[in-house]
Amino acid sequence: MLPAATIALVARPTAPPQKPTVILFVGNSFFHGAFEPVLSYNAAAIADENFKPNRTGQRRRQYEHEQGPWGGIPGIFKKLTDEAGLNYEVHLEAISGQTLKFHYDSALAVIQQPKWDKVILHDYSTGPVPARHSGQPARFFEYATKLEQAVHTASPHAKVYLYQTWARADLTYPTDKAYTGLPLDSMTTDLHRAYYQEVAQDKNFAGVAPAGDAWLRAVRQGVADPNPYDTAEPGKVDLWGRDHYHPSAYGAYLNACVVLAEVTGYDPRKLGAKEQAAASLGIAPEVAVKLQKVAYEQVKAAKK
Repeated sequence: MLPAATIALVARPTAPPQKPTVILFVGNSFFHGAFEPVLSYNAAAIADENFKPNRTGQRRRQYEHEQGPWGGIPGIFKKLTDEAGLNYEVHLEAISGQTLKFHYDSALAVIQQPKWDKVILHDYSTGPVPARHSGQPARFFEYATKLEQAVHTASPHAKVYLYQTWARADLTYPTDKAYTGLPLDSMTTDLHRAYYQEVAQDKNFAGVAPAGDAWLRAVRQGVADPNPYDTAEPGKVDLWGRDHYHPSAYGAYLNACVVLAEVTGYDPRKLGAKEQAAASLGIAPEVAVKLQKVAYEQVKAAKK
């Protein structure tokens, strides 16, 4: 006969499994990435909402050579949350080269669902900047607000975030481009103003994940090379990929750390040198620690 204490222990009901926080990433290749190892990273652990075998039923993708499903920054974010002990279910709605307007017009069936606890979205890379730099800011403000409203119509409790993108080196350093002759921080400043203005005027947004500001911070702190077109500076990483436009593994990792800090409140510095996503992406431990620190500092600075 078992002792009474043992019987009580055996009879005690187990706690039900914790319901995951369900998050949807809405954007383009600034979420899914353009190059390996970012493009397919951890794709099996997230749901690519626009991936269908043989492209049957997919919304239009810009490039026919693109395969799926994709992982990208959402895939990295998922890995970071797992390591942090956070229970997140991650979904991705991303179409290369597209705008918030495109998603509003074409993907509301995905976006306007009651299951989302959190949604994070961004516009085309030049969409929010002033018209003199080839942007369409009025369109950005209109459709950021419309998408926020669409999410909250279906899921009033959801927290909706914006993801501030980064300055494009390919529009800054070559001749005859939108930001030619201007310092790198010019495009970052324009993007910052637009994304934070939208959150200021639409109080139903929960906040901004300042990825673009974090890139500039990484450059200013000497972690990242400011100009990928010149000779690489020793000891500094290139946040841009080979097109000087999309994120490299370093840029994508920094972005995921920013999203982790903003959306979950988790300090990415706690992940440390042994963080597994960085290792899989080919990022040295000491560099991962520096990028974690930049992400933490930028999100903290934005809260002041």
